[in-house]
Amino acid sequence: MIDPIPTALTDWHALQTPCYVFDEPELRANFADFGRALRDTWSPLARVAYSVKTNPFPWILRVAREEGCLAEVVSGDEFALALDTGFAANEVIFNGPIKPRDWLAYALASGTVVNLDSVNDVAWTCAWAREHPGRARVGVRANIELDRYCPGETITGDRGGRFGFCYENGELARVIGELRAAGVEVCGLHMHVTTLSRSLRAYEVLAEHAVRIVRENGLALSYVDMGGGYYGGGKRNEGAYERYAKVMADTLREACDPATCALYVEPGGAVVCTPGRYVGKVLDVKDTTADRFVTCELSRINIDHEMKKTSYPLHVLAPDGACKDRDAEGAQGLPAHPHQTLCGFTCMESDRLCSLEGWPALEIGDTVVIDFAGAYSMSFTPGFFIEHAPAVYARDERGACTLLRPLADRRAPRP
Repeated sequence: MIDPIPTALTDWHALQTPCYVFDEPELRANFADFGRALRDTWSPLARVAYSVKTNPFPWILRVAREEGCLAEVVSGDEFALALDTGFAANEVIFNGPIKPRDWLAYALASGTVVNLDSVNDVAWTCAWAREHPGRARVGVRANIELDRYCPGETITGDRGGRFGFCYENGELARVIGELRAAGVEVCGLHMHVTTLSRSLRAYEVLAEHAVRIVRENGLALSYVDMGGGYYGGGKRNEGAYERYAKVMADTLREACDPATCALYVEPGGAVVCTPGRYVGKVLDVKDTTADRFVTCELSRINIDHEMKKTSYPLHVLAPDGACKDRDAEGAQGLPAHPHQTLCGFTCMESDRLCSLEGWPALEIGDTVVIDFAGAYSMSFTPGFFIEHAPAVYARDERGACTLLRPLADRRAPRP
């Protein structure tokens, strides 16, 4: 059974729809809890760096900064957004393989945490260092054969990842040597690898390799950046942040001193997924010989960009506020339907969100609330180019919603 929605606290039908609703207390708690877990396990130098690409909505970035986070960016546009929302340049981690040269130079000159990830990064940094002796300090992203140690857990499998410089073939050591020869201080390691499993073992292996790289190259690090890809957030994942922090810290201590070396993590979904909800009304219901099709204001392309999911944690509310979830208290007395397919607003046949087996019959005017929709759903896909972006609300501890971005006027001019 999915968690009950706090219907008594929020008038979901009064919202401009479609919209996203972010639970502000939970969002703040996720940022704060992950940071606290890191500091308690490592040292006060540990920091959470929010992954801006996961959801670049400016209000979320401001909340992250207010909760003591850094901003992790992978483009010049994201860097500019971080600055516009209040982050100082030295509160930004600059990652990614396609850094514009002017932004890279700005970052090097401004105390930004820079993790090099391409041949151009290295060449441009070496050139900048020769023009600015003694000022260039960078980290280097390591590429390791993680699937060898965690078979079946990586996204790429034995094909290997494309990011960073390969440890196994000596390329990473060569790059470190090239940077040093140009007068660049290599003060950090970036160990990010995305996995399917998000397992503790994967982060243990990454930390083990960080220790190995430090020892083999005689590095004196100012930071280790363990990247993102974590589980976490919400009541279902209590203790997850602490478990990740412990497995990384226990290993990294073998070669890094918590008193002088910072520990960075770059969570995205692990902090912003659970506080977000995607909300829209049912627009149409019709029966065919094959099925009952329920069309709503939402779309699968905005919640499942890869079109892989078959179910979502969702709730349905009648206009009078009654909960129409299949297993909700009181729903047993409502007329049920054996099978309904919940569909999105687009004209694609594949825009079918999920099947609802044995749920109360959905009707025009019902409100659909999809949970855990804060990560990527606002940023990863366009609105099919026929709908403007949904409205966005922040929801406080009392259930009151504040409009952060209004729904654009979508009324086409009349012929």
